[in-house]
Amino acid sequence: MSTSNNSGKIFLMLVAALAAVLILSNMSNFLHDEGATTTRKNKRNNSSVNQSATNTNNGLVNSANASNAVTPGSRQGLNEQGAKQLKEGQFAAAIETFKKLVALKTDDAAGYHNLGVAYNKKGDNANAVIQFNKAIELDPKFADAYYSLGVSQSNTGQKDAALKAFEKVLALNPKSHQTYLRLGMIYDDKKQYAKAVAAYENAIKIDGNYATAYYNLGNTYLSQKNISKASEAYQSAIDINPSYAKPYVNLAHCYNKLGKPGKAQELFHKALELDPSLKERARTKK
Repeated sequence: MSTSNNSGKIFLMLVAALAAVLILSNMSNFLHDEGATTTRKNKRNNSSVNQSATNTNNGLVNSANASNAVTPGSRQGLNEQGAKQLKEGQFAAAIETFKKLVALKTDDAAGYHNLGVAYNKKGDNANAVIQFNKAIELDPKFADAYYSLGVSQSNTGQKDAALKAFEKVLALNPKSHQTYLRLGMIYDDKKQYAKAVAAYENAIKIDGNYATAYYNLGNTYLSQKNISKASEAYQSAIDINPSYAKPYVNLAHCYNKLGKPGKAQELFHKALELDPSLKERARTKK
């Protein structure tokens, strides 16, 4: 057996191992890594609340009306302070800040939601769920709170409860493509692949440039050994976002399965160029 043949086999094993790792790590981080969101604001109980079911500010919603001059210790000041602390990774400090926020206004649904986000960032899902439920109790039409509740429940393995929370989000906001993505992830975990495919396709119908949904759709098809459809989905994710490394790895795995190792190697090298850490991940997970 030649050295080049041995190297080729090792490479193909590495591609397969990494593809398996990426399929198993389908879940995104809490309120992040789900693509850009489009937000709109709705005044509710004197709070300006984001209706996208997730946003780009650490998953937070505004707990008080913004003004040009923010007074330290005011509700708006505390909300901005807590957001800054979360961004800097000061999760315990953010929890204390948001506790002060809700103490100023005990019926502040958005404040309890943000306190829940801080607990979740700290890894305390149990307390996060308590705060999200409090936000929902105060405002039963608070879509963000249901979404965040569903994410925390998913993180702790409460899949059925999370499904109910996400279904409530969609009842309030049928255009929440991130929520369909989360539903797909749960259905994947339950091996209900037809429902997972339908959820991802709904996300894509709402946002045709949702690369993460195409990537997860590819993973679902690959789990079913549908190489053709998986390849199409991964290629769509790459076309939308050429700097998204993960689809290159799994598309490489597809080409390997189709007996095209040259193309597989090309795609894998592109993935490593975009994210050099992928190679080490495959080695440590084998």
